[in-house]
Amino acid sequence: MQLSVILPAVVGMLASLAGVTLGGVLTRRAQAQQWSRDRLTHACLLIMNESSRIQIALHRYQRGEDRPDWVSWNEALATIVLTAPSGLVQAALAIDETFWRTTDEIEAGASSGQDWERIRASIEAARLAFANRARRELAGRSDVVTRLAARPRPLARRDLAAPPDSGGAGPVGLSGEG
Repeated sequence: MQLSVILPAVVGMLASLAGVTLGGVLTRRAQAQQWSRDRLTHACLLIMNESSRIQIALHRYQRGEDRPDWVSWNEALATIVLTAPSGLVQAALAIDETFWRTTDEIEAGASSGQDWERIRASIEAARLAFANRARRELAGRSDVVTRLAARPRPLARRDLAAPPDSGGAGPVGLSGEG
């Protein structure tokens, strides 16, 4: 056989093998990155969900009900510690630290509505800092969210009095008719 026939065939075969190998490596890397990102997203959602649940439980505790159940919160913290970069872990631990301080204040006698407004503000500030850090990590967002959507602005309650021509039905949307 002639070298001019064999050489292009061998080079073509080696190029094909190199292409398949490189494609496999790149695909594996992309899948691993996507898996890590999915795990990080899940961990961030756990922190947001569980911190909301604990905040509600702390408010109930402040009003004299049972202590919060911390198991799910601790599981969420463990998940974020194992999956997130250190800045995001620190933001989650700041929420945890706020929960510890809040529990101490409640047990020391913080029971008024004003106490809760102050306590809630510190919890929400820590949660908001975490949410903004997660937005930067997950989506590369540099814009900042200024409040969490689940809570109206403090002390900016709407006037819930019925409009004069509504026959006392209340604001549109609250009576079930609007």
